[in-house]
Amino acid sequence: MRKLSIFLSLLMFVSIVIWQPQNAYADELSGHMHESGLRYLIAKEALLKDENGSYRPNDTVTRGEFATYIAKALNLATKNNITFTDVPDTYVFADEIKLAATAGIITGYTDGSFKPNAHISREHMAVMLIRAVDYLKIPKGTSSITFKDNATIFKDFRQDIAIGAQLGLIKGSSNGMFLPRDNATIGEASTFIFRLIVLADSVRQNPTSPENNNNNGNSGNNSGSNNGNTATYIVKEISNGDLVEKQAFASFEAAEKAMSNHSLVITHNNKIIKMTSGHVVTNNYVALYSENIKDQMAVAASTEMEYLDSDATQVKVRLAGHVGYLKQADVSLIPSGLMKGRSYYTNENGEIKHTLYDYKSNKYAASYVYGKAPSFMKQGEKYFSWDGINFTNANGSSKGEAYNYYQFLPARAKTQYTAEELDQYILQKLAEVESSGASLYKNATTKSKLIGLGSVLKEVEVNSHINAMLILALAQHESAYGMSDHAQNLNNLFGLYVYDTNPLNKKFDSVEANIHELVEKFLQPNYITPGGRYTNGAVVGSKAMGFNVKYASDPFWGAKIAGHYYRAEKALGFKDASNPYKVAVTTTAGLNVRPDASTSQSPLYTFNKSNMPVIITDASLNGWCQIISDKPYTEPAYISLDYIKVINTVR
Repeated sequence: MRKLSIFLSLLMFVSIVIWQPQNAYADELSGHMHESGLRYLIAKEALLKDENGSYRPNDTVTRGEFATYIAKALNLATKNNITFTDVPDTYVFADEIKLAATAGIITGYTDGSFKPNAHISREHMAVMLIRAVDYLKIPKGTSSITFKDNATIFKDFRQDIAIGAQLGLIKGSSNGMFLPRDNATIGEASTFIFRLIVLADSVRQNPTSPENNNNNGNSGNNSGSNNGNTATYIVKEISNGDLVEKQAFASFEAAEKAMSNHSLVITHNNKIIKMTSGHVVTNNYVALYSENIKDQMAVAASTEMEYLDSDATQVKVRLAGHVGYLKQADVSLIPSGLMKGRSYYTNENGEIKHTLYDYKSNKYAASYVYGKAPSFMKQGEKYFSWDGINFTNANGSSKGEAYNYYQFLPARAKTQYTAEELDQYILQKLAEVESSGASLYKNATTKSKLIGLGSVLKEVEVNSHINAMLILALAQHESAYGMSDHAQNLNNLFGLYVYDTNPLNKKFDSVEANIHELVEKFLQPNYITPGGRYTNGAVVGSKAMGFNVKYASDPFWGAKIAGHYYRAEKALGFKDASNPYKVAVTTTAGLNVRPDASTSQSPLYTFNKSNMPVIITDASLNGWCQIISDKPYTEPAYISLDYIKVINTVR
């Protein structure tokens, strides 16, 4: 789960999607917090698989590797006779190191060496990024930004690091530290470089924007001047998959009036800023303020959204029902006539498969299975959905509504599986990932921090009333089946207190303590209990409802968690699906939940928002139904039948 430091007020911990090694539907990068950067480097042929078929996103990056990433990302082509004593011509990254050195982006040590195999420190990486900024001629100005540990940064590097922070290329930890001597992973390095490329593209497309004018903070206007020249808004026509220029205008308003048919768009600095139909894709990680819930949502890069409208500076979008506005610079508008691909759903042998489209490489990048396919989905046909609930065909015609059981099952449910069965599944799954041969899962059956957790998970289920299988699915998803560095070294299965590229690195005494922290400090008060800071329904859900609204920027995080639950069920015999809970969603905000089937007593709590999933245990109470309380409360609770909708879950 991407948790950028600018989103710390939104998100509580990192979501890392783990590769299913023997699952053809996803790879190790699907949903990884640095997925966009990693896939960018792969597309540039800068990042290659190792002998085990892994991109090693969580391994520490070396100086030679980072130099290669920069050389490939910037398409460096000129090299002179610069040499380093420890970089022979036969060295695997020799050419790229020479290219980066020729561009002035890297330098060696005073003894003539480069130390290509040494792990690169954060401060050295920041300096290389700023040299790349200079190479790209990106205006940078000066900055007074400091970090709490500024004194530990080498004095010659402090200004570069401050500029890098101001440009948004580098970020500190949640407590204001930069950690200059810490090393970065391959994934983190990819994000740094990806930010650099996004910044360069932004400068190229909009050279007069205030953020590109030496960062002086002056307000700007896209319809104003361009170094003294009148800015032009060009109306173009979509013809046979290309854009053909029709007419130029001095203002956006004039260009908008000239949009006489659906095939016309408005461009500014070669960027489409207005269209009639199509969809919007985020260029980077953004915060979208939802007018529906009056709150911000973190949204990952390459997220597809519905296009509603736009002007010269912002775009009105809808994401899983949430309406809000984003800056033109943060998104790409893709008219229907120029669409090369789009994420879609299919029925694969009775299971629902979601195939994701990567808009950076313009390729279908990954896919995953997360449950049974709804009955209306026919094999061989593609379906589309903005929220993972309502599905259409390619023409936009409605085909059906489907709630995946594991995705929309409230957390207060109990699993049918015993501690022994959970342990049995854990060992079975660890044997599967170990047999994949991936280096990350070497000796997983003996080293994984998930081993023997069955009794702990069931104890939490009894005492905290949170589904044991749900917590296991979270742990598998976030910790690489208990094999991630945070799990192995810090007993941290859930990435708690891990922000952006810098973790707080809090060490837990045991994985049991880590689970209790997740339950008591995060899920229980913030995501499940009504009125909690991030409560949008006590289900993993999607961006439409549930934990996923605030918990993760990946819009499909909830579906991927559901996939872990589904695979466990599949391995153990579908006990939970065979004896399902009846689930409903509330249809109005301000709905009171009562201690009995009447209005005679004060409510236990109130659902301030609509669309809150609940578990119905008895619907035969003369206009009332009995539910399992979302608030920690052992007795039944009651709500009026008039304000709920029973949903047919797919299982």
